[in-house]
Amino acid sequence: MTNEQILFEGLKQILLSKGYDLEPIRDEIEIIKDGISIIILRSDGAYKQHQGIKSELVYEVLDIYHIVKESYDRYDEAEKLNYEGLGHFRKLAGFNGYVLAARLNKDLSLEFVTWQQTYGNTGVTQGHYIYDYKAAKEDFAVRSGLMDGYKMLSETELKLIHQGLVFLGKDDENLTAKQMKDIGELIEKVEMIVPEIKTHSLYEQHDLAAEDGLDV
Repeated sequence: MTNEQILFEGLKQILLSKGYDLEPIRDEIEIIKDGISIIILRSDGAYKQHQGIKSELVYEVLDIYHIVKESYDRYDEAEKLNYEGLGHFRKLAGFNGYVLAARLNKDLSLEFVTWQQTYGNTGVTQGHYIYDYKAAKEDFAVRSGLMDGYKMLSETELKLIHQGLVFLGKDDENLTAKQMKDIGELIEKVEMIVPEIKTHSLYEQHDLAAEDGLDV
């Protein structure tokens, strides 16, 4: 299989895990969510957008594609991990005594792991095994000291903050015009970080969202 075909197989698995339905069409796939046909995506990344589909839905799918493509491109370019018994892993990054590595599984999915290097750099220990590329990068950044984990917010925390801001903006009649503007800007920032929030709102407008509301 070509690298492009391997990427496409991995992408299919990730889309399915995120609740999308897929309809194969030769070297393309039609991507569907909650009965809505969003785009037809080719293995080279080219796509055809269905008429009338909100751009936010398309952006969400394309964001997933670009993240997956980045992970497979990084894997293709990486060298094998130079530790005994770990040659099936490739090193994506290293910093401050920590390593971010990945391996290609038999089902063509990528599995990521962050390790701490042992004293003398003769091996690794304390591995965190993760299937999500973004989560693996964040784990590596925190463990290696590139980012302060105490200053990071999870998607669940951001969703809760978003709900609180929306409630505050709707129900607090004492807010000034500036406070309303500031709240609106914060809501937009959270929606940019977690596109799922805005997508869910679009589903609700079309009576397609789950009855229990936004999952947190």
